[in-house]
Amino acid sequence: MQAHNRIGVIDIGSNSVHLVVAIYHEADGYFSVIDDAKVNVRLGEGMTRTGKLDPERMDVGVDTMKIYRRMIDAYELDQVIATATAAVRKAKNGDDFVRRVKEEADIDINVIPGEQEAMYDYLGVVNTIDIQNALLMDIGGGSTELVLIQNREKKAGVSLPFGAVDLAEKFNLTDKPKKSDLEKLRVFLEGAFSQYPMLAEAKGYPVIGVGGTIRNMGRIHRRMIDYPLEIAQNYRMSRKDVKTVCEKTAAMDYQERKNIKGLSKARADIFVGASQAVLEIMGAIDSDQLIISKAGLRDGMLYESIGYGEGELVPQVFEYSLINAARQLDVNCIHAYQIYRISRKLFNELRPIHGLTLSRTLDKSLRTAAMLHDSGIKIQYSNHQLHSFYLILNAGINGLTHEEMLIAAFTALNHRTGKKVQVDAEYAKMLTKQDLNIIDVFSAILQIAEYLDRDMDGIVRDVNCVISDDAVTLDVLSQEHSVFTDMILDECGKKFNRVFKHTLNLENEIIK
Repeated sequence: MQAHNRIGVIDIGSNSVHLVVAIYHEADGYFSVIDDAKVNVRLGEGMTRTGKLDPERMDVGVDTMKIYRRMIDAYELDQVIATATAAVRKAKNGDDFVRRVKEEADIDINVIPGEQEAMYDYLGVVNTIDIQNALLMDIGGGSTELVLIQNREKKAGVSLPFGAVDLAEKFNLTDKPKKSDLEKLRVFLEGAFSQYPMLAEAKGYPVIGVGGTIRNMGRIHRRMIDYPLEIAQNYRMSRKDVKTVCEKTAAMDYQERKNIKGLSKARADIFVGASQAVLEIMGAIDSDQLIISKAGLRDGMLYESIGYGEGELVPQVFEYSLINAARQLDVNCIHAYQIYRISRKLFNELRPIHGLTLSRTLDKSLRTAAMLHDSGIKIQYSNHQLHSFYLILNAGINGLTHEEMLIAAFTALNHRTGKKVQVDAEYAKMLTKQDLNIIDVFSAILQIAEYLDRDMDGIVRDVNCVISDDAVTLDVLSQEHSVFTDMILDECGKKFNRVFKHTLNLENEIIK
């Protein structure tokens, strides 16, 4: 058995064609994506009128697959999974496209039914977002998938035979829409969604949005509010936010939409109908939250190929993703886990003077900071905490909210300094005073924990804190004495006193 497999996943949609390349390490069950190519082929363009794939669009699609063939060969992929969805599935001449791709690019395409498309969407989402109950919505170019998720399980799913391209063409929405056309669209969507009883079970659930249209909705909103993080995964919008984006874009003509910040020019003509469909589904289930997923069908295909299909999901989304990131960044995981273990113990021991409770949310931030505080060394050791800050925000750690991620990143940034936490103005709106206090507490204990395992040999077996009115004595139980424990008072004492309003003392007990 090989130490790793190189896997290629091709997603042939109605609007775009993607190739994702990943390396799967069989020994430890983790993977890394090393390429993600996308071409806006628009295979589904014009199908509403003709029922067929346009010959010119087919040529572009075949040429794209020939390019992907060359990439497959260059990467020496061990496995290639290619699927086609609504456009090829619905087209009268879809078989011709499949045949041409096989003959000219030597790639076998599996044309999947809508139900399987919904299943892959579900696998992509449930393995990357830490949520129990939701209604998943994937609005593609030629179809819309809805999946009811309860306790992480797929309870029901349906594929509707219309998508962004269909709605734009059917209701004359490519340019500035008329009010009458928007009303016809609303009536159509209301009627379409009302046919499915499963929506009644999703009342009040968040909507998890999949696909390029919904990612663009999030990007437009982030530009509108000057959001400091350019992270699509797990970005959250209220129904009011979604309505604002819908109304703003529907009031523009095609040329104006092409210039709106955050909207891909390639989607400017098909955006209005699809975005209105998102708003309509939120109203249908009385949902007040849209959670944007960067993962979808091709991610579901990838997860299934490495063993995380419907029968065996990723058991802990956050844990799996964090360790995956640590391995990709060459983190010394044994040392990092020791730092986390000590930090967690110190946090709980010092609770009487900092007054915080280590909730699951806070624990995720602390664990991320502890596991990845040294990740910046992969770029450069000098001032590596600066690089760690960037990497934590951009490592694609699933299962964290943006706020949890930011707390972890600032903790790592501040763990090597005694100065008070300084937050750039762009991030200030995302962090409360309480958040800044948490970062101060986390970074202070992380700094101590790092010195306690500076040898990186795990000799510290336990730590206990004896708290008096004005001092804390840190009782360190270790297998042998370390010169680094002597440095704790000099390097960490001042910050400890500022954060906890207590003087730090230390005793080192050698245990056999």
